Amino acid sequence: MDDAGVFRISDDTALVQTVDFFSPAVNDARSTGRIVAANCLSDIWAMGARPLTAMNILGFPASKIPCEVAGEILAGAGDKLVEAGVVLVGGHTVEQNEVMFGMSITGVVHPSRALRNSLARAGDLLVLTKPLGTGILCTSLKEGLVDEDALREAVRQMERLNMYASGILAGFDVSAMTDVTGFGLAGHAVAIARASGVTLEIDAKSVPVLDGALELACNYLPGGTGRNWEYDSEHVGIAGGMDESLVAVMLDSQTSGGLLAAIAPDQAGEAVRMLREGGDSCAAIVGRVLPRPVSEEKTSNTQKSVIIVP
Repeated sequence: MDDAGVFRISDDTALVQTVDFFSPAVNDARSTGRIVAANCLSDIWAMGARPLTAMNILGFPASKIPCEVAGEILAGAGDKLVEAGVVLVGGHTVEQNEVMFGMSITGVVHPSRALRNSLARAGDLLVLTKPLGTGILCTSLKEGLVDEDALREAVRQMERLNMYASGILAGFDVSAMTDVTGFGLAGHAVAIARASGVTLEIDAKSVPVLDGALELACNYLPGGTGRNWEYDSEHVGIAGGMDESLVAVMLDSQTSGGLLAAIAPDQAGEAVRMLREGGDSCAAIVGRVLPRPVSEEKTSNTQKSVIIVP
């Protein structure tokens, strides 16, 4: 369950490839393009790689929405490609009933430096670079419970490229890394834990959360969050007495979320300091990597892939 496919083409070069597309999370067309581009590019940086080229994938109801809207979506995506130094080399458009936009991204990495989900080490600390709650807030916008102003910080976070965090983390001893998107923090943590044969303990009170997300969590969850729990419930242990809203945020499907990295314990604090100075102001240590015990009863939380503690 790595974030992108890696294909070695020589001893010192591997291609890193990913594709993603989804419906708009916000109403503004240009912001939609920026958010989608940031989300799609993120998979490459989560692998420790450098993105090179992009191809657009656009589904658009031309008979219902002015074509200028499509132009704004593509322009917004272009803003982020320019910022990332990535070249747009083509794409494909199809007419359909709803707007869908995404990108296929190709990058490169030295084969020995590709970051995997399967190499997390017991003893490492977990660092998260962006706050949670974008799924809850964007769903609340669609339901009319909040206005655009309430999403201002969420939009800023979704538009922010993980390029900056990835560049900083490249200077530290990172054993495993992923980006937090549709499977939520708990789901992406499960991917690391199961692949690495460890348990990830997440300290819920240390996890950064966007303003307003906790208050809205139980009533305005995105559809993907319920599906996340259907999968995660088998693998995630939740400490007794946890606030339901906080649990919901741990499962919240994110759009263009941050990076979750397992870092050597003597370096995690300095990594967070540099991430904050570099613009990821909500970066925080949110947990630790534990060895997976083999003798406990299966019903014990210690046998779960991920443990969320208050």
